[in-house]
Amino acid sequence: MSYTTLQKNLERIVKDRNYQITELERKAGLKKNNIYNIIKGISKKPSAELLQSVADALGITIKDLYNPAIENTVYLNDNDFKLMENVLKSIIEEAQKIQLKITEVELTNIMLEVFKYSKPDPKQNIDKKFINWLLHQRINNV
Repeated sequence: MSYTTLQKNLERIVKDRNYQITELERKAGLKKNNIYNIIKGISKKPSAELLQSVADALGITIKDLYNPAIENTVYLNDNDFKLMENVLKSIIEEAQKIQLKITEVELTNIMLEVFKYSKPDPKQNIDKKFINWLLHQRINNV
């Protein structure tokens, strides 16, 4: 079976956001199996109204549902948000200790690096030595 971009994106978004299909159908105000039928290819041409309801429930656009690039998009879950919050706090603490002035872009880049480094750890521990190393790289490159 050849999956369409719509099927792949919808299936991935449902999975990445930890939705049950029935839960999303309820949130979108749809009949049972509407979303399931799209994902499984049973519904070949869903109506614009149905797609708009799905997109609204997901907080995205219909265009996003058909966007091939979204297939590689990874959505954050609650654990990721908590980790990101802790990463940001740790970076700020360490930058303040060494009185480092940092731009928004640099902070964002360092935050993403530390997040990616910490995420694979089952306990999602934040390595402050790694943060310090990144911050010192910033100092050395100024």
